[in-house]
Amino acid sequence: MPQSQTQYSWSKFFFRLIGILLLFSAGFTLVFYLASPFYTFKQPQQFAGEFMYNPYAGISLKNQKDLSFHLSAHHMADVLLNGRLRINLKYNDSIVYAPKSMDISNFQFLHQFADSRGDLLNIYRHGYGITNDQQLCIGARKVVWTEYPVIQNLRYKQDIIEKLHRTSRLIALSDPYISYTENELKYLSGYHLIELTNTEDEALNSWDIALSNGHRIYLMLTNLEFKGLKLYEQMLHFNHILAKSDTLDAVVQALDEGTFYSVTFPESLKNTLSVRLKSAVVERDTFFVEVEPLAASFRFIGQDGKQLQISDSTIKAAYPIRKEDTYIRTEIAFDDGTIMFLNPISRQEELNQERQKLSSFNATHTALMRGVYIVLIMLLLQLIYRWQVNKIKK
Repeated sequence: MPQSQTQYSWSKFFFRLIGILLLFSAGFTLVFYLASPFYTFKQPQQFAGEFMYNPYAGISLKNQKDLSFHLSAHHMADVLLNGRLRINLKYNDSIVYAPKSMDISNFQFLHQFADSRGDLLNIYRHGYGITNDQQLCIGARKVVWTEYPVIQNLRYKQDIIEKLHRTSRLIALSDPYISYTENELKYLSGYHLIELTNTEDEALNSWDIALSNGHRIYLMLTNLEFKGLKLYEQMLHFNHILAKSDTLDAVVQALDEGTFYSVTFPESLKNTLSVRLKSAVVERDTFFVEVEPLAASFRFIGQDGKQLQISDSTIKAAYPIRKEDTYIRTEIAFDDGTIMFLNPISRQEELNQERQKLSSFNATHTALMRGVYIVLIMLLLQLIYRWQVNKIKK
């Protein structure tokens, strides 16, 4: 009997301890959410202006470098158990990968590259909550541990971007069609790239939503490794970087300015792929694109993801730019199943125009709501205290 009572006491203590820890965690998370800043958002403006920005203008297409990202379908568990997350940067042997720099603390995966000058480039993936919101941070100076793990809306997602932007040179939203609504993509700003693991219409539509609302965002493709049965041939992706020099700083600049293009192709072509962009120029209000080898089709896509023109069976296509065209992106398909995605040319008011910034920190609203939350928490604690006192007296 005493032994049974002892076991009961220990079980009761254990469950109480678990309950206290869960209550503490829930309370801490709630306070963290309540203390998050508020933002004011301006209305987005479509691309406009007489100047047509072409990310490929004046860039030599002879010196191309490959950047490919491999992201496991079971990201967290697979990296921890099998180390399946890989980031490959092929850059004339002038950049090396330093695996000793990997840090998996708090589900943040840090990779470090070094070039011949000794400059370092840190890349890590942020996001470990149940909402599946993830961001790729390129050129990171430190890892941001802040996350809203339970729920996220426009306010919380913008706050994460703001925090990541302070410590990283470039931010990419990972598969935004999964965890970002159309309204969020309309108003979110402060990031530079969209990272997709597939090129289905739904995925590409998230890119067009951002572009149609005036956000100068560029596309990166990431390899998603499938496990189990393969219902269809896996498509592989990589990104051709058109950097101005063999330095990591030039790589980041090319990603920031959109001077790269992405390619998706069947796995069977892994060692035989030979597609290449030869030119992409704007001359006399016409956009000329040339590739090799012969392309099955060129698709020119504009505002709201609308197909503007399609040209079949050619190595060079021309699209006459109209006044109502806000941006034009190009998809080039080849007979072997390969597809090349060019970053968009877009209208600007002036050369080197800054990206659209819609959010601004609302200090008044933030201070007011934090004050209200503090008062409510104090009242709640007072009620709990009185309830406990009355319980003891009885």
